[in-house]
Amino acid sequence: MTVLMLGMMIFLGIQLVMAPQRANADQRKASEIWAKMVELNRDLKDVSIQHELTKYQDKYLKEAGSKGVSKTEQDSQILRANLLVADTMLKSGLYRGELFKEGKVSSDYAYRKLDKAYTFIKPKYESFYHTPLWESVTVEVAPTEQYPQTQTNSKDLYNTLVKDLSPLAKNEPVFGFIPGYQLIDALVQVTGAKSGFSYWFAGLLLALVVRAIVWPLAQKQIMHGRQMMQLQPRIKEIQEKYKDKKTGQVKDPAAFQAESMGIYKEYGINPVAGCLPAFIQMPLFLAVYQSMHHYKFEFTKGTFLWVNEHSGRFIGIPLGANLGERDYILVFIYMLSMISTTLLMPVSDPANAKQQKIMGVGIAFVFSIFMFFYTLPSAFVLYWIFTNILSTAQSLLSYRLPVPELKKTQTVAGGKVIDTSSSNGSANGEVSPDFFGKKGTPKANKQRKRKK
Repeated sequence: MTVLMLGMMIFLGIQLVMAPQRANADQRKASEIWAKMVELNRDLKDVSIQHELTKYQDKYLKEAGSKGVSKTEQDSQILRANLLVADTMLKSGLYRGELFKEGKVSSDYAYRKLDKAYTFIKPKYESFYHTPLWESVTVEVAPTEQYPQTQTNSKDLYNTLVKDLSPLAKNEPVFGFIPGYQLIDALVQVTGAKSGFSYWFAGLLLALVVRAIVWPLAQKQIMHGRQMMQLQPRIKEIQEKYKDKKTGQVKDPAAFQAESMGIYKEYGINPVAGCLPAFIQMPLFLAVYQSMHHYKFEFTKGTFLWVNEHSGRFIGIPLGANLGERDYILVFIYMLSMISTTLLMPVSDPANAKQQKIMGVGIAFVFSIFMFFYTLPSAFVLYWIFTNILSTAQSLLSYRLPVPELKKTQTVAGGKVIDTSSSNGSANGEVSPDFFGKKGTPKANKQRKRKK
């Protein structure tokens, strides 16, 4: 999972860096790209117009900068271009929905397309909602049968998206069969749908329910990690055996891996078994996210401490007006909780425990920074904070439990270990005195000598 998340971040970074280069490779002027976007808006080509938008923004800003165009005018034109794209996405989604109702297409893409349009325009809403540009900037759009207007502005387009998307989100099942909206709404209704309590408390209830479901899997993952740590001294000995004295690197990785796996096999431990519980939990977490995402418009009715309509800024940082909007303070708290949880999670490879911890904290930090730029309802961020707190609490409780006794399950040759317990209570399956090699028992397990 860490590798997948790191790969995703690298991919997004490459896309961010390469976008301006692709725009510069386009020889068209900004006015020519705009003409193409107007054509695509008329033809409802929502995917193509998004590609043109990236090129247009870079080209326009470069041309406007050389001509000394004011910052306000630049913001107005960029917002106008984004409105044209959002209008195309909205009308394309509604058109595909009508085709599905008429039986002309097999899949209904209305919700997905409108949801993408809403997610696309939401950052602009957050940036310009409190400025005069939000209502003053208008753009010429191609009329349709459902929306015959030839002009729209930010406020009207955003309200139209909310109006058309809300009923679709309510009736859209998660993964095609889970009534996500209804499940979240049931948790809100339990406490009377009170704006200052029910909506954030529903997040806490949901976190408790999910943690109760995944508790056995998470417990197994933690104890598996602790059990693997018992083999770390032996793995380190093998590592020293194959280490190059000059470079400090393992000179025969294949032999090192083979001998290490032999140790794990001898004690009946699968190094990747700790990853399985995490993968099993992923569909559940995705279902929770989608359910809360479908409920995002209802979350605008909820508040939480400083997240309310009367809040302004805190040391220059804008605060969320409701639990349906993004709140940067909650994102920062989430980052701290995620890093804390990562530090307490067991590692899958004890030989590289330090590197895994550093990478885990790095991924948690980068992922949290990414959330500063990706619009998420505060209710969902609050849910993840509750989840991380519960996860940390489980880790702390688990580390107080005794580690399962490490016993051999088979011989080095692969045969089954036979229990030949002696009269003094020692068993053939227990860790032998020479388990840790010539260096003896680790310091952590040595008994302190009593002072005479």
